[in-house]
Amino acid sequence: MYPHRIRLRGPWEYEPWPMRGDGHSPRRMTMPRRWKDGGLAGYSGTVWFRRRFGYPGRLDSYERVWLTFAGIEGTAEISLNGQALGRFTETPIELDVTALLGKRNELVVLVSSESDAGGLWGDVALDIRCSAYLRGTRAWRERDRLHVEGEVVGTSDRPLEVYVLADRHSIGYAAIEPDPAGKPYHIAAEMPDPPPNNVRVDLVNLAEIWYAVEVPVT
Repeated sequence: MYPHRIRLRGPWEYEPWPMRGDGHSPRRMTMPRRWKDGGLAGYSGTVWFRRRFGYPGRLDSYERVWLTFAGIEGTAEISLNGQALGRFTETPIELDVTALLGKRNELVVLVSSESDAGGLWGDVALDIRCSAYLRGTRAWRERDRLHVEGEVVGTSDRPLEVYVLADRHSIGYAAIEPDPAGKPYHIAAEMPDPPPNNVRVDLVNLAEIWYAVEVPVT
């Protein structure tokens, strides 16, 4: 079942930027963490972070690797293996990095913040996904109906199926063709008894679940 998530936790190398360049070894900070909790209390400015990692295993032709950031305080300039991926001010961040990965990889993030609350406070991870996935999924109750909506993002050589499950039972369904920019869908189903607090949404290609997410019912 997708996504397969590889969290880039543990120690990251870091230095205030610009670096001193005197041949000393960079310091280490365990992620996710804000500066003030990782040895930089009272600091404001820019910090250089680096994390090295290996290739995330054998990939099938329909699989992709996404670099994701759940939470960054400040502005982040991200590069992977020397390739600039952009400058970001909001999270979450999701970047398809499949074509950039090698046997050994180096992720560098420059984070700039006006306070010591800056840093990578949310998980940084590699998500192995299929060529299409769910994005922006949400569910809500309206009278006696349960509504679920979101987007199917990516590509597929056939229409995919979206199933809504409550207590492991399917209560709603839609067939949809994914789109690289995101194809919206909306499913309205009869409210189960008792009403669920959460529902699971599966994106299915034939008999294989390409993506699954659980969301609260608001």
